[in-house]
Amino acid sequence: MLPGRDEHDRPICRVCARITTDLDCHRCGNEGELIRNKRCTRCVLREDLEALLSPNDPPDLRIKRLVNVLCGVDRPASIRTWMRGGAANALLTRLGRRELDLDHAAFDALPRSTAIEHLRSLLVAHGMLPDRGNVDLARFDLWLDQRLRDLTARPRIVAALEPFARWHHARRLHDDASRIRNLNYATRAAKQEITEAGRLLAWLDVTHDVALADAEERHIDEYLSAGPSTRKSARNFINWNRTIGATKLRSGRRRDAISTPLATDTERVQNLSHLLGETDAPLIPRVVGLLMLLYGTPIGRLVQLRRDAVTEVPDGMRIDLGGTQPALVPGPISAVVFEMITTVAATRTAAVDAGWLFPGRRVGRHIHPDSVRNQLRSLGVSVLAGRNATLADLTHQLHPAVLADILGYTNQTLTKHALRGGLAFASYTARPREPRGSSGLRP
Repeated sequence: MLPGRDEHDRPICRVCARITTDLDCHRCGNEGELIRNKRCTRCVLREDLEALLSPNDPPDLRIKRLVNVLCGVDRPASIRTWMRGGAANALLTRLGRRELDLDHAAFDALPRSTAIEHLRSLLVAHGMLPDRGNVDLARFDLWLDQRLRDLTARPRIVAALEPFARWHHARRLHDDASRIRNLNYATRAAKQEITEAGRLLAWLDVTHDVALADAEERHIDEYLSAGPSTRKSARNFINWNRTIGATKLRSGRRRDAISTPLATDTERVQNLSHLLGETDAPLIPRVVGLLMLLYGTPIGRLVQLRRDAVTEVPDGMRIDLGGTQPALVPGPISAVVFEMITTVAATRTAAVDAGWLFPGRRVGRHIHPDSVRNQLRSLGVSVLAGRNATLADLTHQLHPAVLADILGYTNQTLTKHALRGGLAFASYTARPREPRGSSGLRP
């Protein structure tokens, strides 16, 4: 600590400044701010944690390690603030009284809260709880179990909904987890289809007193045509039951969106300029927004990027967005990306570096896409309209097949954006055709 000033107004230590105030912790001897009984913040934190968690009564090695991990953070004051919250204090108290086991099943049985998920991620990151794999997939399994339990009083609905939920969605998500790029989006889409399938079954049960197996085509037509557009999510449920022979019903023609939000070129450029110049805003949403408006990559995929996706090469910075080759990052944006990599802390509570390019507040996890979307909206950026405008603009510069290799999209998706942007494919420069009968052709 340098609390004093010399004759040139330079900071000096308290000995040189002849400051006699006692600033040495009476427990650990380290110099620092003394906050209680002449003890520093870290020692006070240890006293409070030992009083709450009782690591030696009875002895529990995992509890002892938890105390050491929490006391070893760079900013112990942040842990004191967290544990003074009502939910966190009650959770630690139950652990200290041994009323709550240190396992996932015990945490799952509690009402979901930020304090529980924060502590769970900390325990997983430091090896005190086993890693359950993808967090979104684990949450989906819990949600599905609870959803089906809530419907136990209506067996006719459960009988038709559970096979679709477990055999179609849950099995597919688990089997393809390593290949699905964005499990957050995939699990949300599955939840919506399961929810809308349940609403369809409830509507048939209440309105017509029939099960799905006894429903008629007129029932399905009435349901899909009379309600909101979200009912279209039940189409997959109807088609799947028809595929397995449970019904002969058809889901009708697919209902497409009437309009697609699309920002103008001026709005997109203004958003890029705003995110570049808004230095008071947090770095992570700024960088995510810049990359989204530059490449059209969904936020759900951007937040899952690792730091090794960004590389420095002689011609500048490049970023791997999941395609066959990395994309070049323009100079002004690469400066903001470099600033974020070098200044953003990996976590607020413990020194665990999981290698995420956009680390979140919870230990070992990337930032949640919803958090970024909300922050971008507060900065005046329309996420969906901006991304659609970016893809429409990029398809005017490169053929969708070429662009798909760089951005990691499918050709079909980018072709749709190209057509939506009014692109005439004849405007692309065609490769010269080889004349018939040339030596390159085989007879």
